[in-house]
Amino acid sequence: MKAGFYAADITPPIGTMQAGNYNKQYLKGVAGPLKIRAAVFEQDGKQVALAGVDCCSISDKVINRALEIAKSHGTSFDSHVISASHTHSGAALSSFFDLDIVAKADQKVIDLLKDSPVPDPWFVEWATRQLATALIIASKKLEPATISNGVGHEDKMVFNRRFYLKDGRSYSHPGNRNPDIVKPCNPIDPDVAVIGAWREDGSLIGCILNYACHGTTYSGPLAHGDWYHFADETLKKLHGDDCGVVIFNGACGDITQVDNLTFGKYFGLDISKKLGTRVACEAEKVLVSAPKFNRSELNVAEGVLKIPRRVPSKESVEKSWETVKRLADTPNVDDAVFARERLIASELARLDPVRNVKLTAIQIGEAVILSVPAEYFVSLGLRIKASVKFPVCMIAELANGTVGYVPDAAAFDKKTGGGYETVLTAYSNLVPTAGDQIADELIRLAGTMTPEETKLPEPPPPTKTPWGYGKRGPDWD
Repeated sequence: MKAGFYAADITPPIGTMQAGNYNKQYLKGVAGPLKIRAAVFEQDGKQVALAGVDCCSISDKVINRALEIAKSHGTSFDSHVISASHTHSGAALSSFFDLDIVAKADQKVIDLLKDSPVPDPWFVEWATRQLATALIIASKKLEPATISNGVGHEDKMVFNRRFYLKDGRSYSHPGNRNPDIVKPCNPIDPDVAVIGAWREDGSLIGCILNYACHGTTYSGPLAHGDWYHFADETLKKLHGDDCGVVIFNGACGDITQVDNLTFGKYFGLDISKKLGTRVACEAEKVLVSAPKFNRSELNVAEGVLKIPRRVPSKESVEKSWETVKRLADTPNVDDAVFARERLIASELARLDPVRNVKLTAIQIGEAVILSVPAEYFVSLGLRIKASVKFPVCMIAELANGTVGYVPDAAAFDKKTGGGYETVLTAYSNLVPTAGDQIADELIRLAGTMTPEETKLPEPPPPTKTPWGYGKRGPDWD
């Protein structure tokens, strides 16, 4: 097998539209670099592209355009998993909704976009070309590689952000030490999954790292790559600047660094560094411990699900128009934001009632990478991992497009459900069964492939004669 890695810069300048909020906000400075980290793996003429992009979300249109540019320069791939890191401190690369569809909407809905964050076209074009560049150069840097993989454990800085309260409902971030908290709605996923690509001399060409936590540790109006930057930086300190690091965020739709059960500091550069360093150090333990093999299984399976959007009631749409009109002078207050989102979601449901949800499985030896184009709840990711036969299973969320939050079925329960992730918006609007449909299909795709057998060397025969030094003593005289 061969592997190649390359990273391209996409650090946005001051004044670029910032992602991660339903309101318009602009970057006021730069606190650190943002990157596109790419890798290409090849076996028997088959090439797959893997990339992590420092942005909040990335549309399939941006990805497809980058792949077209790469192809026009002689580089094409049999499949790909291209994922947004989900940093909230980057520039907006994709909208919360498909602008081409919304352009066909009723004019009064189009007028609502004046208060919605829309990416800067120049940044989208530049970042798209940088993605193409990263993929092209990673392909050109292909070299023979042995492969290692394994899973570490890091659970000290991530928490489920949704809780059941005494009134029986679920809430997102109910407040630090809220006395009405009963218990978390879901667990966390502490897996630090790693695929390493090594040269014959023992140096690391690069690695793929998978861990589940929201990109909200840095926060604020300054551009920064969040904890992913520090994970990358730490591994480069250990293996050299030429080492490539591609980071896929896991199923973390309800996982953040904020512990609602205690008081503490949860945002800032030091928190980003602490989490990124801890994740990288756990990944390093896997890298230095896992055996290396000459892998030959590089396989792909793909599927497309047609999943309907939720359709708001006529009464709720009418009420939303009333709210938007009443709060016209304060468009950034919560009620105005979610009324506006419901109206855009209603038009999306009318114009494009069924979404094509693309899912991809890529096998590298005894590891499998599964793409999910959503902010996917951790319970669903854990169900997938428990159901596939691969010892290393990576869930790459917000990959190959985005369909917004996809909660589990329990979050939509009419009595005990709730939380902002379940609210109907232009960003998140698939039917409540979408999470399980996606899980079932990814389990099926992974089931079409078999993990490559690991053949460890036979152990030497037992030693029946004790070591000469070790059999002596004790001395008493």
